[in-house]
Amino acid sequence: ALNGSTGEKKWEFATGGWVYSSPAVGTDGTVYIGSLDNKVYALNGSTGAKIWHYNTGDEIYSSPAIDLEGNVYIGSLDNKVYALNGSTGAKLWHFNAGNRIYAAPTIGGDYTLYVGSLNKKIHALDIRTGEKKWDYTTGGANASTVAIGIDGTIYVGSHDRNLYALNGATGAMVWNHSTGGFLKSSPTIGPDGTVYVGSFDGKLHAV
Repeated sequence: ALNGSTGEKKWEFATGGWVYSSPAVGTDGTVYIGSLDNKVYALNGSTGAKIWHYNTGDEIYSSPAIDLEGNVYIGSLDNKVYALNGSTGAKLWHFNAGNRIYAAPTIGGDYTLYVGSLNKKIHALDIRTGEKKWDYTTGGANASTVAIGIDGTIYVGSHDRNLYALNGATGAMVWNHSTGGFLKSSPTIGPDGTVYVGSFDGKLHAV
């Protein structure tokens, strides 16, 4: 944790493994992050003191997402998406996606959570229960994090070299855009609706 104005270190916290996960910060300042030691951590944002940790069954590359009630959602290489109570770390539910999850979950409208996995699927889950609403099968593994447009359309890249636009409610494909390389990058949506994504073809695509 660094002072944003000066770069001075405020605190640091050592996990038991490398950290690829990006931190997410709750409304109360709690910092949530995953580690390759298989654990999700909740840290006091002011001091760096550990509040709790939760053990998953494998390494965590995924970054956490936080809903309006403060619950935390994260994927693991044990094939599961976990929903955790943000205050206590207690598991609310898990969903077995059938293969490893590198992508961060994305929270959309209508209580829907979206996440991709390496079994070529994009999963839409009920955020309250973890029950599957739908899934969409791409032509390759999915490690890209979903972006959501203002109309509920979801955008995600795949290792099959395509950027997909899917109907967020039904999972039906709206369109796909082919690039010359794997898509591990996560799309970003501009204010005019343009979707930007990087590809292993060495190019940034604006669609």
